[in-house]
Amino acid sequence: MAGKLLFIDDEEIVLRSCRRIFAKEDFQIDTALSGEEGLAKAREGDYDVVVTDLKMPGIGGMEVLRTLRKERPEIIVVIFTGYANVETAREALKNGAFDYIPKPFTPDEIKEVVRNAVKARAGNAEAKMIDLLAIVSHELKSPLATVQTTAETLYRGYFGKLEPAQQKIVETILRNCAYLEDVIRSYIDLSKMEIDDLASFQKEMRIGAEAVAETTAVPEIKDNLRRMPIVVEVKEDPPVLGDPQLLKIVVRNLVNNAIKYGREGTPVQVTLERKGGEAVLTVRNEGVGISLEDIQNRLFKKFERLKQKGTEGVKGSGLGLYICKKIVDKHGGRIWAEGEQGSWIAFHVALPTAAAGGPNQAGTEA
Repeated sequence: MAGKLLFIDDEEIVLRSCRRIFAKEDFQIDTALSGEEGLAKAREGDYDVVVTDLKMPGIGGMEVLRTLRKERPEIIVVIFTGYANVETAREALKNGAFDYIPKPFTPDEIKEVVRNAVKARAGNAEAKMIDLLAIVSHELKSPLATVQTTAETLYRGYFGKLEPAQQKIVETILRNCAYLEDVIRSYIDLSKMEIDDLASFQKEMRIGAEAVAETTAVPEIKDNLRRMPIVVEVKEDPPVLGDPQLLKIVVRNLVNNAIKYGREGTPVQVTLERKGGEAVLTVRNEGVGISLEDIQNRLFKKFERLKQKGTEGVKGSGLGLYICKKIVDKHGGRIWAEGEQGSWIAFHVALPTAAAGGPNQAGTEA
């Protein structure tokens, strides 16, 4: 975990302790003996986290905090304080401090707070990048649709029959349009998934009645029904508590994946049932299947795609299954796969039923 840290304190002994505690950690360490010196360094340096004492001669920690929140809002600020009362902590947190560390502190205490702060900084940077990608993706949707519609018009011969060479060129355009459409959708989904406050969006829903029914009506999936029919079996459709939009993304991605890697003429089997206190969704297809190596080393990882025979010409963003895993984790559920290489693959999603307790009770990541 790399990161650049700045410690500000008017006591040299405190700064020496910080250097010693973090000497073997993967951080770049800088120090300042006053608020003035610390602010000067923070304004010029590329710091991830600033840890500042609250009470110092001249510029104190609260002023350092307020100034950095205004001038360098991307920097995470943590407060040292020998005045570890509730009011002091509340004021610092109210003014934008990430956390506070009471003096005297143990090495484990300061390490835990600083590590969490560095993680938060990294998360903020990633969230901003995801937002940017989502904006760009939205802007690309309309021109891409225009290119795709034009190519389809040419392919269907509305302006005259194409020569074989011309037909191949248009087929290449259509394949690449489909790939770009997948990438754009993935980044938009990723931006939706990064919403932290799941509780604000969760409600009781039924996966079969809502997510599965809606997915099979999506145009891109509906267009493939002649090639690969979808067979839905709802043994039981218990209610689950969660974000309907995010859970619909999971179902859509799994069904799309089954169509993409399935064998033409074979059905995509979607099953929903109750097992104990969980609603279990299974999406199964025959086709390239999956190897044990892919299950162990590639499945559900960002930008990873299947590496086996039959997948060479299939394009994708490498984000679909990663997004599914993150959403299911956020809902306190489980997702896993089983299958046989060159034969079949089944994805299973288990979510706690509403009666068994939703995401908040299940201890999901925020």
